[in-house]
Amino acid sequence: MARKRVSKEEKQQRHEWAMKQIDKGVGFSELASLISETWGCTRRNARHVVSLAHKEWMEIAFGAEEIDQRDLLFQSVARLERTARKAEESGQFAVVVGCVAQLNKMLSLGADQRGFRGHPSHYYRR
Repeated sequence: MARKRVSKEEKQQRHEWAMKQIDKGVGFSELASLISETWGCTRRNARHVVSLAHKEWMEIAFGAEEIDQRDLLFQSVARLERTARKAEESGQFAVVVGCVAQLNKMLSLGADQRGFRGHPSHYYRR
């Protein structure tokens, strides 16, 4: 059974639609699922579309002077917080730990510093 060929215009539409979704803050895995459902393509092709759209989005975001870098930071923080919340609800605590660690790195909260005491009832090795 032969698959329907996709025109150049439809590829461009998928790409632009994916860029808009990335700009809205949709996660990449979620976006790949959305593209697959919306445009009727395979998951592999959907991930390829997401990859290309993200690459172009990053070039535009970090190459342009008129884009506020703080706004991008806060969008990333919001995305990490949303990911951590979803992971906690589904019981994926390793993902929560990873999100919190990444937030700590991005915002320089100091939780990874040697002098950070943590909870008073937890043993702290020196």
